[in-house]
Amino acid sequence: MGMMLIVLLLNLGISFWNAKQAGSIWAESKGLGGWVQVLAWCAAIQSAIGFTYVYTVVIAFVANSFGYLSASSLGVLFNLMYLMIILPLLGTGLAITISSWIAASREKSLASLGIAGWNTFATAYNAYNAVNSFGAAFSSVSDAFGSMFDGDGDSDSYRVILLAAIAVLAGVVTTVTIMHRYEASLPVSDYVRNQYRDLDYR
Repeated sequence: MGMMLIVLLLNLGISFWNAKQAGSIWAESKGLGGWVQVLAWCAAIQSAIGFTYVYTVVIAFVANSFGYLSASSLGVLFNLMYLMIILPLLGTGLAITISSWIAASREKSLASLGIAGWNTFATAYNAYNAVNSFGAAFSSVSDAFGSMFDGDGDSDSYRVILLAAIAVLAGVVTTVTIMHRYEASLPVSDYVRNQYRDLDYR
């Protein structure tokens, strides 16, 4: 339980930071376009994914505690959320990783090398996990929801979809709210204006 709490708090912190960074350059990134705007979107998407994960854990715990969702359906909920977030997580993670590689090659500082190393590890781990877990997660979800299309779906199947939708919506709304709060608080540097990409701003 303690480890899960640490993981949730870490996800909250990283998600908040990503939303803040995306919001701080969002307006100018739209004007500049190109790679800067791609990275702003990546930060926003990763923020929404992180918040969605936290909300999913909290919602699942509350729903199960109050008997709204059975214990067997908790796995279906988590597998469904996994299928929904893994592809955007891999895509945005790869873009950020490539950005950190370029930044490290330019700056050649210990900090930039450390960031590049961490991003590489995280992306590789997520890809490895996807290869090993996607099939099982898909089977679990398809088996659980298969009866819905036959008209024999139980109430838990519909509840899983409802809770997943609530978690995603809450994650997106939280991210957008934070981005608006910090909008244009960190103008893009002159270097970005000249080069159309500065990988410090993500």
